[in-house]
This record gives sequence, C-alpha cells and structure tokens, in this order.
Amino acid sequence: MTLFQPFSHYLSYGATDQQTLRDLAGRFSGLVVPGTIAAYQQRGTGGFVLSLSATQAAAPYVIDSRFPLFQQRLIAPKRSHYALADLFGYPDLIERRTAPRPGDFATEPLLDMAQRWVEFNDAYHSAQGAAFEKYARRLEEPIPQPENIQRPERILAPYFMCDGRDDDWWQHSKTFWEATREAASERAARVVAAKSVNALSDLIDDTSEDELVIWVSGLDEVAAGYRELRTYAIALERAAQRGVRLFALYGGFYHVLMRRFGLSGLSHGIGFGEYRVWEELPQSGPPPARYYLRRAHRYVPQDLANALALRDPSLTACPCPDCEGRRPLELDYHALMRHSVAARAEEIEMWAPVRRANIAKLLRDELAALDQAIRRPTMPGPLQRAALPYVEHLDTWANALDSPPA
Repeated sequence: MTLFQPFSHYLSYGATDQQTLRDLAGRFSGLVVPGTIAAYQQRGTGGFVLSLSATQAAAPYVIDSRFPLFQQRLIAPKRSHYALADLFGYPDLIERRTAPRPGDFATEPLLDMAQRWVEFNDAYHSAQGAAFEKYARRLEEPIPQPENIQRPERILAPYFMCDGRDDDWWQHSKTFWEATREAASERAARVVAAKSVNALSDLIDDTSEDELVIWVSGLDEVAAGYRELRTYAIALERAAQRGVRLFALYGGFYHVLMRRFGLSGLSHGIGFGEYRVWEELPQSGPPPARYYLRRAHRYVPQDLANALALRDPSLTACPCPDCEGRRPLELDYHALMRHSVAARAEEIEMWAPVRRANIAKLLRDELAALDQAIRRPTMPGPLQRAALPYVEHLDTWANALDSPPA
C-alpha cells in the first residue's frame, strides 16, 4: 500500500523500534523515517529500513526532512540536529542565540539544500551495504536480497512551518517545493505544515497539487475542542472535494475517522507520536509505558488500565496475542508497543465500513457504555474519578462530527 492509497497506516521510525517493527511485519503499511535519524544513524537506520524494504512484504518508506527544526532557536542542539544540518550542507542552520527569521534564508541556499536533499534520498537505497546484510539476517524469514532493496517511495520536499499563505515562511516552503519537484519530478511530494487548523485550510487552498502530506502543529486529538476538530474535518473535506489526496504525518484515532472526510492515510510513532508540536523539545527519548485502551481509542497510564482490568476485565479486553490472558501491568515495554499498533490496525479495519452519518452515534454509544462501566458501584470512587477524564474526548469527537461539514 502506498502513501496516498486509502487507508495507509505508516509508523514513524524510532531508534528503539527495530525489534518491535520486526514483530509487527504485515500490521502496518510503511515507515516514515525522521530526517534527524536518517542523517545521524545512516548505517544502522539505513541498513534496518532497507532490509525491511527488501522483504516479501516490502514495506515502503519515506524520509521526513524535519526542516522546521531550523526555523527555531535550538538552545541545546543534539548530535542528530548537527548531522541533519551537515546533510543539507549548511552547518550554520543550527541557531543557538536568536530565533531565525524568514529574511535569514536566501533563495540560492534553499535551492541548494533542496538539491542535496533529493540527492540524499536518491542515494539512500544504495549506501548501506554492510549494514543491510547485518539487519537482513535478523529478520525471521528468508534473508532479503540486496537486489530487492527499495528506494524511498516518494521524496518528501523540505518545508517550513507556516501560519497561512501570507506568512513569509510559506514563500520559502514554495521555493523548497519547486526546487524539489524540479529535481525529483513525479517522485516529489509536497508537505504542508501549518501552525493551526485555520492555517492548514488557507495553505491547502493555495496549492494546486493533487497529493499533499499535511501536519498541523500540536493538534492533540484528545485535548482539542470540538470546534477545532470540526474545522479540521472541514479542511480535509474541502481538499477532497477538489480531488486532493491527503496523508497526515501525525494522527491517532480521530484521523482514522477522517477517512470519511477524505484523508488517505496517517502516520504515528509506536506507542506515541499521535501529534507533534513543531518547536523542538529540550529532551526526547522513547515513549513512556502507557496502555492503549481500545474502547476509549486513546492511551492511559498503565497502572490505571490495570486497576480497571482488576475490577472489570471487559474494559481492557483485547484479542491481540500480547494481551491474551494478561493484565496491562503484565505487558513489558515492547508488548505494550506491539499492542498499540495492533489496536490501531484493528481500528482501521473495523471502522472502514462505518458510514459517516453513523460515526457520532457510535462514539456516543461507546462513551455511554464506558461511563456506565466505570460508574458501577463495584468501582471505588477514586478509581472512577481517575478514569472518567480519559473517556470525555469521545463526546468532543461526536460533537465535532455531529453535523457533518457540507
């Protein structure tokens, strides 16, 4: 399944994900490799990703430039940030003193960086020979052969985070896109990164491509209000009505529902990464140990899930192999990660035939059943108070989709 083929389910690759990804073969459509990891861990990441691409399942992959890193002040830049700046050929992209401004980026360097990015993507599939053999032997299937290695499915153009079509950063994003398209032709894919859902709608309206990769900074599905989520659905549907196929770089279950509003696919991290704020966090690392509560379509603390399971096993019942006969606290880190991806794959399959007009009712039915189970007299009061906030988003989602956009 390709990036824009409904409904694609890509996983964002992290350095700690290799074993989990090997275990999940066949449960996802492809990989999104962050440019920071691709640049800093070229041999390890490259060998692993290419070995997967050469298997019988042939998981496609794309590389995300993560270029908005360089339109902000990086107080404590990481080695991966320096590696990405070096890949683009401009080490001074790392700005530690002041926040960069659009005027700091001249056209010629942008054109040069786009060319370097295309060259990096073009060479990616042929530069990891020894590492490929190492990782190919770790796969539990016939050893992939080098001649079956796949190049990146598409070349995602570098981009800036923008606040609308009048934002000067958008002009720089246009320069990146035009230069990437010139160098990569039909393999190029445009990325539209917006600071808000309103900005996304405005930016999409200022494009003419029939395929777009999109990202709204900080769009946290379980915390956003219904107006913001409804505006997002309207933006997607308006694009779909123009014949535009959209792929979301970040998304959770609400994005699965957006299939009925024109979304072609989504990506997320393994156990995390359903949304991302464009400003870089001073610290990062593997996701915390959380349990994906299928009935609520969201992550909850592992100890809370376990407490619910002790009182009512139906609240955490899950058919995946990792959960069979086990309570949430009995799952180790990798089991939690596998469970979360299996649950998302199940959601995509189970909700595929649901008609758009029925989505809000089904969400409210799920909320009512959860609310009733949590409020049972057998549930201690403190547990009820801890659990109820983790299901309230279902009503917000239903309100957002109650009156489908016209």
